[in-house]
Amino acid sequence: MKDQIKTAADALISVVHQPSPTLGIDLDGCCDESAFFSIMSHCWPGEVVVITFRSDRDKAVADLQRHGIKYTDLVLVDSFEAKATVIAEKGISFFIDDQPEMLKNIPASVGVMLFRNEGNYDFDDRKWMLSEKTGKFVGGGGQR
Repeated sequence: MKDQIKTAADALISVVHQPSPTLGIDLDGCCDESAFFSIMSHCWPGEVVVITFRSDRDKAVADLQRHGIKYTDLVLVDSFEAKATVIAEKGISFFIDDQPEMLKNIPASVGVMLFRNEGNYDFDDRKWMLSEKTGKFVGGGGQR
């Protein structure tokens, strides 16, 4: 019994001492769309890296401040593929974006979330808007 308790204690210590996961968030279409991201960025136990397809760093910093986003790093990229590269290089565990195109090249080990907004979801038809490059129809043709 003593060995079992020691094994359980070691397992719990191992869990507690795991590094916190790093969260990656897109700025445009995510951070600027919902207060959810401000709350999440302040509660996240690990690093928060904002990755945005922009060229004006000062404006990005100002926008993050205006939306109350707490972050440890801000990375500006100039291509869809560059986001995936940054995500891999920074060891990001979870990434949130509003554009399916941005999620295509992210490593399978990274959890991804697609944030719904008017740019990617038709609220009248209640359907996601995807291109042939980002979506694959898998339904049987019947409506539900």
